[in-house]
Amino acid sequence: MPTIHSSLTNSTLESEKEIDKEQNEPYSIFSIPQQVVLLGITAFTAMISPLTANIYLPALNQIEQSFNISTEQVNLTITVYMIFQAISPTFWGTLADSIGRRPILMSTMTVYCGACIGLALAPNYASLMIFRMLQAFGSSSVIAVGAGVLGDIADSKKRGSYFGVYSIGQLSGPVYGPVVGGAIAQNLGWRWIFWILLIISATSLVAVGLFVPETLRSLVGNGSGYANPTPWQWIARRRGNLDERRIQEIKERNPKRTRMNFLKPFMYLLEPDVLVTLLYNGLHYTGIYCSLASMTKQFSIHFPFLSETNIGLCYLSQGCGSILGSYTRGKILDYDYKKVRNAFREKHPDRPEWDMPIFKARFRTIYVNVVMCEVITIFYGWCFEWNAHLAVILVLQFFVGFGTGGIMATTQTLLIDLFPGKGASITATNNLVRCILGAIATVCIDPGISGIGMGWMFTIVGLILVISNICILVLFIYGPAWRRNRIDRQLMKEKEKMQA
Repeated sequence: MPTIHSSLTNSTLESEKEIDKEQNEPYSIFSIPQQVVLLGITAFTAMISPLTANIYLPALNQIEQSFNISTEQVNLTITVYMIFQAISPTFWGTLADSIGRRPILMSTMTVYCGACIGLALAPNYASLMIFRMLQAFGSSSVIAVGAGVLGDIADSKKRGSYFGVYSIGQLSGPVYGPVVGGAIAQNLGWRWIFWILLIISATSLVAVGLFVPETLRSLVGNGSGYANPTPWQWIARRRGNLDERRIQEIKERNPKRTRMNFLKPFMYLLEPDVLVTLLYNGLHYTGIYCSLASMTKQFSIHFPFLSETNIGLCYLSQGCGSILGSYTRGKILDYDYKKVRNAFREKHPDRPEWDMPIFKARFRTIYVNVVMCEVITIFYGWCFEWNAHLAVILVLQFFVGFGTGGIMATTQTLLIDLFPGKGASITATNNLVRCILGAIATVCIDPGISGIGMGWMFTIVGLILVISNICILVLFIYGPAWRRNRIDRQLMKEKEKMQA
């Protein structure tokens, strides 16, 4: 008969195991092809938020002229987008961890579609700002909710690869967003950018509505339950093709929905290991966004022969590097996890799964990405000061993107490891921190470059990133104890509930 401690451990850490020892069932009933479809749709949907942030960067000059506003005012549209991009997932993510992933994905995309229509028809600067805020409110949460879906269907052993691919969706926005945006702005005008975004988002909304089932484990277990059904699931149940006994078992096992706490994403910031991880990720996100936000203006100044379409094409370099870095890092994360886990099992066969050195597993080989990202960032700005060839700058951007993409894939995977089953909320917290830092960078980068020049500005950015590596050292030293203390607190709460 299992002890109270072992039962509590299994309950608290259910999402960490491929096999539920109490129910003897697979972690997820979805086959590999089905998981690939879910991964593809969620990655495509997650792409929309960063795509929206970047697709109209090449059109900033057009928007400035269209509304007769200053550079600072048009940059403010980027800032407010990032602020709402930071805040909204704390609302939607909490809902997604309570009432389900599927209805929230569909609701947010519906809001986004409406905002795109408003932006395409915006008559003045004020309406542009308002609908830009609404657009961010609708789009930014899909990243957090999509991460929750993947956390529901992927266990720790393959989570790295899944999030490596998932991050490609987020990082692909900077790849072809500016390219498409530049071409549209030059040939059709900036308003058509938002009509194109409407078409893309409507396609995503239909795909989610038809093919993404509910995955929230508190509602459907490993996927064999029934909640927020797709049309196909609804039809199958009407025809009696679903296992009603199994559906009832899951409903009885999870009789109550998770209590909604909209402060939960903020409460994660009180966990020291989470806070340090978020700070490290957020600073590196800020570093790459400093480059992205300054590209249009700086390339126009230093390379005046480039058209809006050509400037958009220049964004491909950093974006392709980010995609390749994220995908490669995802494969390495799975390899590192298996290697560290096997060594841990050989040395400590009786220790619980949650006692595995997860920080070592995730950060084991990250130094390659770190060196690539941070050292090149320091020299990036000086290439403009030295009038380096355009090809040199684009090559440097590729490697900065490669390094940063790998770092972001690593930290995202680690956060899901630290809070399995809470993927939407913890990703919302991640989004909150990095977008606030990114918004600050967007406001500061142009005045900073004007004041001290590209060289010194990016030297400062690079040195901040170098100093941030203290975060990794802190996690190696103190992270395991912080995580163990949190799990002990969770076990005590579960024990008190069982004894009440």
